[in-house]
Amino acid sequence: MKRFFAIGIILSAVFFTACEKKETLSFVNQNMVNNTCTNCPKVTIDLPQAQPENEITSKINQDINKFVINILNYSEEKTTDSLDAAIEIFRSDYKKLKERFPEDIIPWEATINGTISFQNTLFTSIKIESYIFTGGAHGYGSITFLNYDTKTGKALTAEDLFTDKGAFVDYAEKLFREEEKIKPDANINSTGFMFENDNFHLPNSIGFDEKGIVLIYNPYEISAYADGLTKIEIPLEKATQFMKPEWLSEAH
Repeated sequence: MKRFFAIGIILSAVFFTACEKKETLSFVNQNMVNNTCTNCPKVTIDLPQAQPENEITSKINQDINKFVINILNYSEEKTTDSLDAAIEIFRSDYKKLKERFPEDIIPWEATINGTISFQNTLFTSIKIESYIFTGGAHGYGSITFLNYDTKTGKALTAEDLFTDKGAFVDYAEKLFREEEKIKPDANINSTGFMFENDNFHLPNSIGFDEKGIVLIYNPYEISAYADGLTKIEIPLEKATQFMKPEWLSEAH
């Protein structure tokens, strides 16, 4: 048992250690919005941008921008590939509603901040925290992780990262039940959760930090808004057993 534990620690160290001389890209946060518009909704966007400029970093930056554009997309009828244009559409939609209902429309808000939660020479995990208010009883806040292969710029899915997604799901469900005090033989929704078809599933947001794997269910995903987000953290000594070999060693 001690031997296997030691191997796990070694793999974890390899997995979560970056070799500076091999790094091919870096990230610099850029505040992309200046709130100088009169009678406009408050928009604050601060995102990591991959550098230096090349095909790989361009692919990553375009994907990050696309994600943010989708967050800002209040009007599904208007589409754009430009983040600047998406911001202007967001502002324009607010102004039009405000003109029609000057006494009823409360100022909108969009706050989106991204940080690097984990990075080595193999892949990068970016944590994006967002809050959008476009009227109603409350706004919507969420946390999403975007994962990228730093060698190719490809956005990584659970299938790309894990050796056996099914085994990982089973392990995550075990942790979830333990933390939420749901008995192994009980319905996963017995304590008030809202998993579709009463079956446990991974969240839309899967990321990494220096401690291991982070799973986040955002509001409405499996529970009511008032319950907030639900988080599962898998320690790094346990995380590596589920990772594909290509993410556990440095490429030569």
